[in-house]
Amino acid sequence: INFHTHPSNKDNAIPSFISIANHLLDFFNNLWIEFMLPSDSPPRPPGTARISYVHATYQKRLEVRKQRLLQLSSTVLSSKCLQKVVNELDKLLSSGGLVDKLDSSAVLGDVNNASGDVLVFIHSVKQFTINIGQKLQSQDDYTVLELHRDLKKCYTEDVFEDDLLKKMKIGLRIDRILGKVLAPVHEVSCRGVNQSSIWGCMAAAIWARESRHKPYWPAIVLGILAPEEQKEDWHKALTERNEKRLPEKLLDDLRAAKKRAESGLTKKNSDQMSYFLVEFMGSHEFIWVKENAILENFDPNDDPNVAHAAGNITKKKRSTSYNAAQMDSALEEGKWALEEFEAYLNDTCGDQSDDEDEDNDAGYTYDVLCQTDEEAEALDEIDLEHENESDIEEQSEMLASEGYLDFSIAGRKLAKQRTTARKKQNAALAKKEKEKKAKGATSVATKTPSDDKRGQREVEARRKKRSRDHEKSLKDLERKAKKRDLAAEKKISSNEVRNKKGRAENIVKSFLLRKSMDDKNFNGPLFGPGTSIDPSGLLGMALAFRAAAGEIPFEDSNGKPFVENSWEKIDADEPRESSERCKRLEEQIGLIEEEIARVNAATERRLALTKEAEKHRDAARAKIFSEGDTARSVDVKVRARKGKAGRKSSDAGDSRPPSM
Repeated sequence: INFHTHPSNKDNAIPSFISIANHLLDFFNNLWIEFMLPSDSPPRPPGTARISYVHATYQKRLEVRKQRLLQLSSTVLSSKCLQKVVNELDKLLSSGGLVDKLDSSAVLGDVNNASGDVLVFIHSVKQFTINIGQKLQSQDDYTVLELHRDLKKCYTEDVFEDDLLKKMKIGLRIDRILGKVLAPVHEVSCRGVNQSSIWGCMAAAIWARESRHKPYWPAIVLGILAPEEQKEDWHKALTERNEKRLPEKLLDDLRAAKKRAESGLTKKNSDQMSYFLVEFMGSHEFIWVKENAILENFDPNDDPNVAHAAGNITKKKRSTSYNAAQMDSALEEGKWALEEFEAYLNDTCGDQSDDEDEDNDAGYTYDVLCQTDEEAEALDEIDLEHENESDIEEQSEMLASEGYLDFSIAGRKLAKQRTTARKKQNAALAKKEKEKKAKGATSVATKTPSDDKRGQREVEARRKKRSRDHEKSLKDLERKAKKRDLAAEKKISSNEVRNKKGRAENIVKSFLLRKSMDDKNFNGPLFGPGTSIDPSGLLGMALAFRAAAGEIPFEDSNGKPFVENSWEKIDADEPRESSERCKRLEEQIGLIEEEIARVNAATERRLALTKEAEKHRDAARAKIFSEGDTARSVDVKVRARKGKAGRKSSDAGDSRPPSM
């Protein structure tokens, strides 16, 4: 951080690196104030008017939480994130009001013997966790603002009206739980895209242009200035976050354009438009543009310059004035930025992980991948030789204790024993290496010229064998390529089946289909009466489920319908007053009309699905008929070719001279 933010290095440093470093710095500070500070601030010492550093940190935490809530108000929480909230609340209740071990006072006291407002608060929190469980099962969207609102109701509505101190302490603990859960979510929302030169946090991918005389260009939105009726809380946060990531010289140039945009918004015109801070892909230029200079829904396959210039020769010339290579690179960057942004939208909390990626090959470097099998095996053998039991014990100890070593007396004794054993093993390895070097020196000294010639001949033989194998592999590849080219040159129908079994199957399928269409007696078995249906079979279970759902009328053993209609439960003849009977009749009419509308909608949907199924059936029949006809024609050709070959062989046999 110091290197990039130092005044002498600011101009030479890459802005995206600075943005990432500052982002990590803010994330670390947010984690520190949420996880390393208790819920209650320490009391101020008497007689001190100045605010200490610790109390200033608590004040900063409140401001950070307010800004975080504004920025994440519309963010939809994932199921894992909601489960974290439920777990933290359960821990809060079980511990008597402690978020973690940093909190010293249990504000709820004995939860099992609670009474009064504390009991009401406990019931409210338990009901809240039940509601969260129902939302997890139904998979309904649940935003951060809704979570904050529902949690606040647990300790503000009709409770602790006479005990404001306890109410404040409970509120601090609820806020800390939210802070611990939402700090990682806020970090994910502040991430930039790699295609931005400043690692900007994008709001959308669009087509934008500087003026109406210039073509549209792929761009990403980094800031928004909207009229009062269209303004949202996250607009200002997004703009300020990306402006902090801009270099100082570039920010000074953009401030003048931003002032003009703000003055344009203050004018009382009927056609007020929003302004957007965009970064053009490819060139990575920044500019404030008006709403009429952008096109939403960026599609890299649909160039608006071509559609805009259709039917106008001058506009066509103007649309092709840009560099095609720059446009291609800009389109590619815009496509990558859009994919990265869509990945964030699909995982706004950053807690969705694939189990398949746990055992990926991300740990392999280029040097390791370039090694042959023999080199890798040799390195493994060397590692195994140098590996000793003390290292393995120390690694196992650190893994078991999450990276901490045992500094007790017994632990230090074990460490000394491991160190001593490691020294002995190193001494033994050094002795073995010296013996190997001595043997190598003696073997080199005893070598004869004939051994050198034999070694050279072996090296030459291996080189020739490798060259022969290489030439053989090249010839095999050429031969396979020629076969593919010859096969591609032959015009073979896509429906033609080369083997005899496939042709026979196509012919049989087409014959059976035609037979079933022409002869009605060939349509297969019909369903028997309802009394002969096996209740344990598939059809019987399906009918039973539909009857239980009310889709099929069904009577029980007493002759009464198993599922009654809703309007049949209303007795319109019981009341004596005509007004009450009319109300009940109107309710019956309303329910009957709703049922009629539902039946009509189901009928229309069924008819539409039937038409679609008939289209698929006709297409499948046409495909079967065409494949059958093609198989018949191919079969006729094959039979004719075989018959001609048989006649030739018989003629050749008859023309032989008679044996003597």
